[in-house]
Amino acid sequence: MPICRVKSPAVDEEHNQKTGTIMRSQMAGLDLGNGYELPFRVGLGQRPAYPVGEYDIDPKSFALGQYGDLTLKRYVDLVPLGAKAAPSAPAKA
Repeated sequence: MPICRVKSPAVDEEHNQKTGTIMRSQMAGLDLGNGYELPFRVGLGQRPAYPVGEYDIDPKSFALGQYGDLTLKRYVDLVPLGAKAAPSAPAKA
């Protein structure tokens, strides 16, 4: 399973002079298990930066494109790997 790694809490801010908006993002790496990380930008909007750590991509971050292609939404939500829901306890007889 791919793992997203945030190695720095640094946030990049790009100012759009025409609209007056600020685009905030953070860099992460996607480890596909082959020993290489693919760098990608995580849009933050007004959310705080992600702490350094390992994450999974929240399933709510996926969408279908205009032609049925699987895409990621503009603001990807990352879920800490340790925060996944624990399996429910077996029912007692």
